[in-house]
Amino acid sequence: MDDLMVLTEEEVRYFLALLSWEPSGEDDEDEDEDDDIQEKSRMPVVPAGQFMFLVLGAKGCGKTSILERFCHGSSAKEVEDDESLDSDEQERAYRHSMKIEDQTYIFNALELPSQHLSNEERLKQAVRITEAAVIVYDVRSRASFGLASEIHNRVNNLVGGERMYGLVLLASNSDCEDEEREVSWAEGNKLARSFNIQCTFAETSAKTGENIDEMFTQLGKEALKLRWLNRQRREQIEQISIDTHQCSIELSPLKRVARWRSWARPWFQRRAAERKTSAPY
Repeated sequence: MDDLMVLTEEEVRYFLALLSWEPSGEDDEDEDEDDDIQEKSRMPVVPAGQFMFLVLGAKGCGKTSILERFCHGSSAKEVEDDESLDSDEQERAYRHSMKIEDQTYIFNALELPSQHLSNEERLKQAVRITEAAVIVYDVRSRASFGLASEIHNRVNNLVGGERMYGLVLLASNSDCEDEEREVSWAEGNKLARSFNIQCTFAETSAKTGENIDEMFTQLGKEALKLRWLNRQRREQIEQISIDTHQCSIELSPLKRVARWRSWARPWFQRRAAERKTSAPY
């Protein structure tokens, strides 16, 4: 008996209460919800789709800083310290997840160095594998502003009439001092409105993050819309091709001649009747 654990009367009542306790339905639901939340947090998010964007602009215009800010959320000081990256002309690829209307999409961006702009085949390949382009210029550099217009012309010629292509014109370093600015907001907006490809315009700052997330989200929405329009366009072209093929099968050479005669006979008959009435007696 000495080895047995002796419980006081209060402890006995406590353990009996524990043994007789049954959880209520509400407690079960709360526990189930907690389990579901934990389970969902452990499950990987399956993206609804991916975007392929092209980022172009003059050397040192701020392309890299804008992408670093959007994809990595760099702070103002980090972006300022990394501005030297923009002068290091290298081809870079960026990947970032973004949400559009509660759906997760993967953002893929290809930053093309300015020296590749003169390489027609390289630029053509980049446009072919992407569905939209972001053209960047620096508000402190009129030269980069002029190059933005030239870039649009090249992209527009490569896209042609084959498909609808998205376009955004971004002005970087909007937070600069007034005396540093060489290109006004009105000039940038006017340039975007003059483009043959429908273009959205905004001034941005990689240091403050102004308009960066908003513009890329807007570009994603525009890309989804263009996908739908391009799909509709392809379906229409395919239907026209099918109808044309069926028509060519139905109208064999002999049938074409017969149909031509049926169309032309009334005209010849009318001409013959006119000759008879106009013939001198």
